[in-house]
Amino acid sequence: MHATLLIGGTLVELSPPRLVRADLLIARDRIVDLSTEIPTTSTLDCSGCLIVPGLVLGHTHLYSSLATGLSLPGPAPTTFKEILERIWWRLDQALDERSLRTSALIGGMAAVRAGVTTIVDHHESPNFIDGSLDVIADALREVGVRAYLSYGTTDRHGPAGAQAGLRENERFLGTTDPLIKGMVGLHAPFTASDQTLAATADLASKKGAWLHFHAAEGPDDQQAAQERWGTRLLPKLDQLGLLGPHTLLAHGVDLDASERDLLQARGSWVTHQPRSNQNNGVGYAHRLLGLEQVALGTDGIDQDVMAELKAACWAARAHTGPAIWPDPIGRLSAGHQLLQALSGDTFGSLTPGSPGDLTVFQYDPATPLSANNLGGHLLFGLGSQHVRDVFVAGRPLLRNRRLVGLDERATHAQALEIAAQLWRKLS
Repeated sequence: MHATLLIGGTLVELSPPRLVRADLLIARDRIVDLSTEIPTTSTLDCSGCLIVPGLVLGHTHLYSSLATGLSLPGPAPTTFKEILERIWWRLDQALDERSLRTSALIGGMAAVRAGVTTIVDHHESPNFIDGSLDVIADALREVGVRAYLSYGTTDRHGPAGAQAGLRENERFLGTTDPLIKGMVGLHAPFTASDQTLAATADLASKKGAWLHFHAAEGPDDQQAAQERWGTRLLPKLDQLGLLGPHTLLAHGVDLDASERDLLQARGSWVTHQPRSNQNNGVGYAHRLLGLEQVALGTDGIDQDVMAELKAACWAARAHTGPAIWPDPIGRLSAGHQLLQALSGDTFGSLTPGSPGDLTVFQYDPATPLSANNLGGHLLFGLGSQHVRDVFVAGRPLLRNRRLVGLDERATHAQALEIAAQLWRKLS
């Protein structure tokens, strides 16, 4: 039995906020009571550190990890649809097994460095569909994170491409990895036929699986719904069986009040990624302020949940004005609640019996830190630059800011070569 004793430090349960001075013992993959007699194989001095449940990234695209700094020839896109067509849909078509694996590895490493212990990824590579989720999973196993993976089924490349996406989702649902699980993915409703939408809902229902897709990301979704069905988008998705307590819907920018209430009534989860929304110029997802089940994602901008937290709070502040103070603790805790819903386990707690997924911040504030002002420190002090150690299921993935078992320098050197090849293919 492997066990790790974390000595000292300030332990924080984010929901509700609670700060205590204590030691923490992880045995196998769980937090255990300190009175338990287990020989520890290692100790970690966390004096002066902040220990929190590992951060959850509710929606990302790891395949975008090699796109940082990408500049393509031709006119710059001026609409959200042009951004999709001229950048992201060209990038996903250019991916092959080697570039995909490298993207997932680089993205997974970046996530751990940012304190993330669980990644919910939404993937597409239309010229490499079969086995693509296995490639991502293998890379993330090398990193050691938890993950939920899905393939974004779409008719962008015809019915054969849609069928291949459904098959990849169904095949991966059979994975037996304790840390990496499958979901049923759909790209976005406006890129899928009615037949594909119904087949996606049917697959999830038949397998008892979660659905993960983009919806109402911008006006294109609602315009397409009006032209196609003569109705708003969400009522049609509900009619097709795509909304429910096992639905994870990304974005929800262009919702009206009735659609927000429909999501609430169905118990669906939504992820909020304000930096991506700002980058794409699609607006602010103000209706999400009235929803209970909203977790943070990054949409592939990067894997930094702490940066997204600040962006989400400032975007809300800009919308509501000074009358409403944002709730950063609640924002982070929602990720743990989503993970609990996905897994049925007690994530987000530091009590005995909870999974040993921890993030250790080396944070030495010059001002008092207490349960009453933790939110202020999350917004104005703490950041991913303070992440020192990361554990998943009791296993250290990051120790003293060094990735465990990975040659980061060699991996980055290889990624630089592969990214250059990928960019040349795109150009």
